[in-house]
Amino acid sequence: MEITSINAGILASGGGTDANAIMSAYKIGFMPEVAEIRLISTKDGAGCLDKAEKQHVKNIVIECTGKPDVTDFNQRLSKYVHDNDIMLLILAGCIWEIYPIEGVLIINIHPADTKKHGGRHMYGLKVHERVLSDIMDIVYREIQKPEDNFETCVIVHEVGFPIDQGPIIMSAPVNIPKEIIIGLHREVLSLKDAAVKLQQHVLEYEWIFLPAAVRAAARKIIDNKMQVTNKLS
Repeated sequence: MEITSINAGILASGGGTDANAIMSAYKIGFMPEVAEIRLISTKDGAGCLDKAEKQHVKNIVIECTGKPDVTDFNQRLSKYVHDNDIMLLILAGCIWEIYPIEGVLIINIHPADTKKHGGRHMYGLKVHERVLSDIMDIVYREIQKPEDNFETCVIVHEVGFPIDQGPIIMSAPVNIPKEIIIGLHREVLSLKDAAVKLQQHVLEYEWIFLPAAVRAAARKIIDNKMQVTNKLS
């Protein structure tokens, strides 16, 4: 039997802007590889739940209250994923460590180079602060000028260990606005303020990029399942 689509889940903990980009694309039919999509929030009352309701996407809260609860949370998550035949799990602003789930491809979006600016503790503004600090070091050593062109990137990768080092599904370069680097160099912007501006800039690329990456990941699952089916037939 030909497999043309799979079920997917989005795991989020906050406002859900990345999750909303995926749900919006799904609702307008941009993801034929996804039969059904569900939003899973790790926090009751999180903004991602409101966005799921507005998109008429099925949603549930599987709450994680802190580090002592992470193992139990992962067990509850795994049961829900298997009970609903979810084969693709997308981490879209999930703040907790997610354990591997047998038979499920888990992917994550990272707003910078995963080799240089990934790994444990590299999330949120910390990633962008590290990117900008490295650029300031290049400028300090006079390898490049603050007026030069600098890039960061958006990467969607498979989740595994070491953290953020799984195989890359898709990646795209993102130009950093020159006013951010110049403002930081001239000390008009603090590192935190510059990181906030960079985060806001990169987010818009994430919203464009994510739906295509989800399709690519779903297609990978479908192709793998078809190969197994053909071998057995």
